[in-house]
Amino acid sequence: MDDVVIIGGSSAGLSAALVLGRALRRVVVLDDAKPCNRFSHASHGFLTQDGTAPADLVAAARAQVERYDSVTFVRATATAVETVADGFRVSASDGQVISARKLLLATGLRDELPPIEGIEALWGRSVIHCPYCDGYEVHSQPIVIYADHEHSFHQALMVSQWTGDLTVCTAEGLSVPDDWRAKLDRRGVRIVESAVVGFNAPEGQLQGVMLADGREIACRAVFVRPVVHHRTPFAHDLGCKLGGHGLVEVDVLGRTSVPGVYAAGDLSNPLRSVAQAVAQGGAAAAGINFDLIMALDG
Repeated sequence: MDDVVIIGGSSAGLSAALVLGRALRRVVVLDDAKPCNRFSHASHGFLTQDGTAPADLVAAARAQVERYDSVTFVRATATAVETVADGFRVSASDGQVISARKLLLATGLRDELPPIEGIEALWGRSVIHCPYCDGYEVHSQPIVIYADHEHSFHQALMVSQWTGDLTVCTAEGLSVPDDWRAKLDRRGVRIVESAVVGFNAPEGQLQGVMLADGREIACRAVFVRPVVHHRTPFAHDLGCKLGGHGLVEVDVLGRTSVPGVYAAGDLSNPLRSVAQAVAQGGAAAAGINFDLIMALDG
């Protein structure tokens, strides 16, 4: 039986695998090579790696982790997880069954985009969601917020730090509360009560958005709020306690409410960034190693 099985081999999972490998732990990393940020052209805000493509970050990280003989990689999708007497058993799409004393969920999230024609082709390039990740690249340019939820107004307030040319376009049925209207007005944000229904993006270069009322608003980026879902049902199946936004609740060392189960990265942190995921993965690894030591000592 291995010490740890990690489901998810992106930033959080690889960070944990690195720390655990250096702690001489027998680790299996199960990954399907479909990280949430694979649509982004570059990762930003990660010290020493600002502007690096996500795929390049993962490749470099994996090459470093592979130096540790006790870490094994399995390219497959986890299909089931069950609790057994001495740990956990994970079934994989390639037929393997992996048993380990501890389980780390680093599966990330899946983004459900608003139902706007053509949005998938622009996602991660000029249709974005995080101002800290991509705001600098479009700063001082005309930007549109597609507002389909009241939380979109908070997003607009944040994005106004990066540009003075900002327009909020509200989805059908969404009204702007008076308090939010006043806040946005003070920041010079325009409000257009018409939904975005399409994009003017010749050759993939965003020039503007098409509105339900027939108008077009020129812009170079559109911020949206995707609906996020767990990529796997495992946190639910295992009974992990969930908090705000459906995220898995963890302590500072990645422990969930279920003994032996840990979580790291986007699955348990609302601050979705590579830097945050790497930090959480390392912390969870420290928690796992400590708990394994204490289990043998106790």
